[in-house]
Amino acid sequence: MYKSFTGWVKSGVWVKLASTKKPQPKNHVLTMPKKIKKTRKSKKECRRKIKKIGITTNCLSSQAGLAPFVNFINGTGICDELAQVFKDLRKSKKGIELEEAFLQLVLFFADGRESSLNTFDTLKENEAWQKLLGCEVALGTAALKRILHKAYTVDVEMIRPLIRRVFLSALKAKNPNKVILFLDSSVYDNDGAKCRAGVKCTYKKKEGYHPINLIWDGMYIDTYFQSGHCSTNHDGVAIEMLQEIVPMIRENLGEDIQVIVRMDGGYYDQKIFAACDALKINFICAGKRYSDHKIHANTKLENFDGVYRKKACTWHYLTFQERRKSWPKEMAYRALFLRPTEENGEALLGLESRIILTNLDVKSCSDQEIIDYDHSRGADELTHRAAKYFASERMPCLDFHANSLWYSMGIVSFNLFQIFKRNIAGFSWNCYPTTVRRKLFDLAGKIINKGRSLTLKITPWKMRELKFDQIWEKSLTPWVLPVL
Repeated sequence: MYKSFTGWVKSGVWVKLASTKKPQPKNHVLTMPKKIKKTRKSKKECRRKIKKIGITTNCLSSQAGLAPFVNFINGTGICDELAQVFKDLRKSKKGIELEEAFLQLVLFFADGRESSLNTFDTLKENEAWQKLLGCEVALGTAALKRILHKAYTVDVEMIRPLIRRVFLSALKAKNPNKVILFLDSSVYDNDGAKCRAGVKCTYKKKEGYHPINLIWDGMYIDTYFQSGHCSTNHDGVAIEMLQEIVPMIRENLGEDIQVIVRMDGGYYDQKIFAACDALKINFICAGKRYSDHKIHANTKLENFDGVYRKKACTWHYLTFQERRKSWPKEMAYRALFLRPTEENGEALLGLESRIILTNLDVKSCSDQEIIDYDHSRGADELTHRAAKYFASERMPCLDFHANSLWYSMGIVSFNLFQIFKRNIAGFSWNCYPTTVRRKLFDLAGKIINKGRSLTLKITPWKMRELKFDQIWEKSLTPWVLPVL
């Protein structure tokens, strides 16, 4: 009987067999009886919940990702340039210096959490914000209002050369084979706001402002802030923009560089076309429909010159020569009449036909390429949306010149943000400011004051995910703005 329990005897454990009715088979191995497990609490009850809160004296920041952007802004020297431009705004040596005021204003736009001027009084109490910026004196709401309300038209006009310089620095860094510009206006909706100077009804039936913009690759080359009722070429501003920037582009990229300007129907103007011909640049403009164009609208599809297909869109196009009666004989341009159709050739309801006007010849650009250029204007218009996400489209002041200065500073900050996003942080060129803010700027960090210097510490996971050390090293390299 004890031979089958050799293991149990050696371990000092005696097992008393119960009365068995059935004989045990040979080679039967006995097992230990299962232990009864103690009842455990559910996982929800076993979690380590936070039951107390406290206060820490450490300097913590939720915007630690702004530190490389601060290095980048300091490396451009843009704040010193702005302080030199607006040196007449500071009448006394008391208070904050203009360099620090403009630095805090640029970073306020980049942060994007608030759009109210009263936020600056709140930020004065934030120790981490002041250490990130490295400013000795914080900019308050009252000081900012004094700066804004001292600005006049002459002062605001002096920011436009700085916007062009920021653009030229990005242009030289990319060094494209040809430069494609986009001339367009945008509406800044201030409908429902208090009585503000310059807020008039726009063509979108909204009260606000109507600035004219010249855009390249998601950046503003030049901008002009104007009232809402002004036209797209008010006082010849659009022509002036082209006359100013085209020589600068050729000076930096060479005289042989091809410059193409894309425009919508609002710039269908004889004066603009003549200016493009005088500057020896090409243009592609969305045309207007006149009564003599009915002959093209009544043409059968079988007589059209070709078909343009892209994704789910099909356009039949017809080539002709366009010259209005009031234009001189030498202003006869190549034109395309486009009619949207379905796959079976029937007219597509809900989408009107359109006309494209250009001074490009057939050898240098085919009909298909011209249609591609015209249809790509939608991607350039997204620049307006990104700028409105970056800085709110609602102006904060009642004075027109104060709002003009606020808007111009927002455009300068937006251009610098676009350069930092692409060349320093490594984000895609078409991602919106919200993406960069959530992924990079909204970063938890700890600022330590040790050895007469400040050290920023973040988590190892974020350091690896964002490659934050590489972004930091790139931001330390100065970004030089060309001198005009």
